[in-house]
Amino acid sequence: MFRQNPNLIQPPSPHSSSPPPTPLFLLHDGGGTIFSYYCLSDLSRPVYGIFNPHFSTKSTFKGGIPEMARLYLSYIIETLYGDDQCGGVISNPKPARTAHATGKEQERDLILGGWSLGGMVSLEVAKQVQDFNVTQVQLSRETGCKPRRINVKGVVMIDSMNPRQRDFPREVKVASPNATTMQWGRHTREETKEAVLRCFEEARRMLGGWELPTGQPENTGPSGTHAADGPEKHKQGHGPPPVVLLKCRENVPLTQEQRDAGEVSRTDVHRKDRTLGWGKYDAGMVRKVIEVDGNHFNLFTDPARAEVVTKGVKEACEFLERLWEDGKS
Repeated sequence: MFRQNPNLIQPPSPHSSSPPPTPLFLLHDGGGTIFSYYCLSDLSRPVYGIFNPHFSTKSTFKGGIPEMARLYLSYIIETLYGDDQCGGVISNPKPARTAHATGKEQERDLILGGWSLGGMVSLEVAKQVQDFNVTQVQLSRETGCKPRRINVKGVVMIDSMNPRQRDFPREVKVASPNATTMQWGRHTREETKEAVLRCFEEARRMLGGWELPTGQPENTGPSGTHAADGPEKHKQGHGPPPVVLLKCRENVPLTQEQRDAGEVSRTDVHRKDRTLGWGKYDAGMVRKVIEVDGNHFNLFTDPARAEVVTKGVKEACEFLERLWEDGKS
């Protein structure tokens, strides 16, 4: 497993444009690893991967998804402000901070995202970023120092579905979590398999007790009354960030018996829905959907599919940057 968290997957280019591209932080999938993100080709921006620090232990996040997100945000803050674990590489360098730093010098930008669980947890991290910004303003009033501010330009979800069970379609029958045979590499060690399966089980437990971030009462629910205002509200510190969703075209293969019974993998509960169920959480959150070939579990197992995912992630990041610069997010 990796020693540094976050792990620098794609370093900043020495010939970056001005302004430099927004760094992308990809959170691990349900298995706890970030190996898949190393299958991505050049995304023309700094890319960091955050893996589950409990992967090689039997420790858990007692506080569930919020506790996990809190720790990951601390990693992100350390990286964005230079006191990081990535060999001293600052993702989007700005002038050194001082007690009298002004305005933009204390601001940092980023895009969050991840495959499956990683995209879901990104929403919790984004909410905690809003809380961080509020706390910084309060501290500034007390100390007179300029507050730090982190701007989440958006979230790139790689086939992440709305996990809230009350939003599942009534007619859907969810197959057993063990219904899908894991696809292991030829050289995967037994202890790695055990750790991945343990992380999946823990992820299911945490998602079962997770309340999706609240704090956007005017922009929630399927009615979408205020959906057009949603992204702007996030920029002001309210509501979820804009999301670009990479969505698989295919269902995860199951046995003939399960198909005859009308069952689907949990990852495919919302497969027929354009936004994978997120419209039931926030009608205006998903701003763009990019369909990709493959199913939830084989996106990175084939170089050709991984290249399509790369193209989608790159398109998503550029879209979110434009949205931000246009003042629409």
